[in-house]
Amino acid sequence: MISHHVMETASLISGFIEGLRPEPRLTVTEWADSHRMLDSKSASEPGPYRSSRTPYWIEPMNNLSVTNIVRKVIIMKGAQVGATEIGLNFIGYVIDVAPGPALAVMPTDETVKRNSKMRIAPMIEASPRLREKIRPARAKDSGNTINQKEFPGGMLILTGANSGAGLRSMPVRYLMLDETDGYPMDVDGEGSPTGLAEQRTATFPNKKILEISTPTIQGQSIIEADFETTDKRYYHVPCPFCGCEQTLKFENLRWETGNYDKVEYECAHCNERIQERFKTEMLASGYWVPSAPEKTNPFTVGYHLSSLYSPFGWKSWAEIAEQWDKAQGDDPKLKNFYNTVLGETWKQRSTAPEWERLYDRAEDYPVNKPFADVVFLTAGVDVQGDRLEIEIVGWMEGKRSQSIDYRVLNGDPSKKEVWAELDKIVNEVWEREDGATLPLRLMAIDTGYLASKVYAWQRKHTFTRVIPIKGSESLENYFSAPRAIDVVKHGKKVGKQKVWHVGSSFIKSETYGFLRQFIDPENPEEIPDGYCHFPKRDPHYFRGLTAEVQESKKTTRGYYKTYWVKKYDRNEPLDTRIYARAAAAVIGMDRWTPERWEQERAFSTVHVEKPKAKTTAPKPKAKKTSYWNR
Repeated sequence: MISHHVMETASLISGFIEGLRPEPRLTVTEWADSHRMLDSKSASEPGPYRSSRTPYWIEPMNNLSVTNIVRKVIIMKGAQVGATEIGLNFIGYVIDVAPGPALAVMPTDETVKRNSKMRIAPMIEASPRLREKIRPARAKDSGNTINQKEFPGGMLILTGANSGAGLRSMPVRYLMLDETDGYPMDVDGEGSPTGLAEQRTATFPNKKILEISTPTIQGQSIIEADFETTDKRYYHVPCPFCGCEQTLKFENLRWETGNYDKVEYECAHCNERIQERFKTEMLASGYWVPSAPEKTNPFTVGYHLSSLYSPFGWKSWAEIAEQWDKAQGDDPKLKNFYNTVLGETWKQRSTAPEWERLYDRAEDYPVNKPFADVVFLTAGVDVQGDRLEIEIVGWMEGKRSQSIDYRVLNGDPSKKEVWAELDKIVNEVWEREDGATLPLRLMAIDTGYLASKVYAWQRKHTFTRVIPIKGSESLENYFSAPRAIDVVKHGKKVGKQKVWHVGSSFIKSETYGFLRQFIDPENPEEIPDGYCHFPKRDPHYFRGLTAEVQESKKTTRGYYKTYWVKKYDRNEPLDTRIYARAAAAVIGMDRWTPERWEQERAFSTVHVEKPKAKTTAPKPKAKKTSYWNR
């Protein structure tokens, strides 16, 4: 086996020899237009690559050409603007006309596998010039694997940003950093993955680095921080009426809410309404302009592009307008809009909703009486040292919610009595305003405290009734697929237990957005999506519901990390609401279409006979039809 030291020495020699070779005159754009083929598996428009389809990427690609003095290209962008093809063209160009050692870094090993199989391999297979350079993966000793592509004069290594070993692999002349905002802030305790990867290019004075990403959260975004160090170039296009040049800005889109058949762009100069059919002509006549010329660096350039520039037929202005309207009042959706459409970072709201406002708007309705619109019920359970706290929540179309009841079961959770009381809640049914009865569809119980007791109690119920959960601050979703974890008793492994990880930070952000919703007094019948109904309660409940705020702190390694910090000690109302919301997500509420809501509503009108009280949950019979097990 060849040692790492020998490989590194060979790479240094290769780099020296490569530096003596005359550079090809072909640019990345010229290569792509002449030799790149898009296959039907990974491209919406298969056939020869045409830079004229996305003319705004011509300059960045030309800056990646070896004949250009630029050493680093940074691109912060929205979705559906063809940015993926820049990286693929860069890779194809290196393989075909400017060979040398190359490294492509992606967020995780999983994204490496997916992109290698679904992007890079099809590009090689579809482009004859590349197919000549890289032997088929099925050939013996081909040097063509998921993580490595060998070609005459060079090698492409693909690695995840979570792999310190992959980032330290060897010196490279070419480096592609893909979706850097998905990278961990620190890898193996050695610092930033981007920093480790860029160290690999130090021995090559003629290096080329491409960093490209959709941004995420302000203060934590890697791509934004790097973009801010550049001259920050924006694409200017001419108005088809007055000819004045401008950048396309979302605030200049014009439409009527609910009517997306006629979405137009208002010129910032002549105020004429521009229809989207003019976009192709506008893009072809556009060019990049630095917005911070005082930061001009001949070796590093930065570009920003939003989805408003997406070519005609891809992401339309109508889709953007509709997406904006649907995101109102929903912070996770708004964050997604800012990140993937505008190509901008999302500024987290550090303050919690005002508890006094929630207290004042609480409604005078009886507890344990679901509204007629409530379709199903979930519960969230928080385990404390001397009690269990539970909220039962009713869910309506549009993610509206009704707090049905909030209960505290006092008792030592290490003893069985308090769990017997919780059994009763699992089997309880509630009579809706229209007379229909609703059982508890799903209960989510936290396992952060006394996990072994929680597991033992949950095993008396099926996963269709009760799920054990564990909060994850880093999970950017409602929940992840259940994982089997080891159950430890008295220091020994005694079995496995399925646990659902839930995105606690993600759901808190959404919940706070919903809590900020209000009903317009002039239109009391128009209740916004996500609105939360609460009965009259003690002020401490509402203080607990808004107990946490987000704060960003700079770590010892120089990057920022956001934490949820308690400003009021009793945060159980917030936790139980998060768990009940996670249970609704597990049921599938977020994927339901209006038709599915109607089906669920129709099913919920069936009167369910209240089961007799038992200290343990009855096991549903296979033939019995029930609301929660069908």
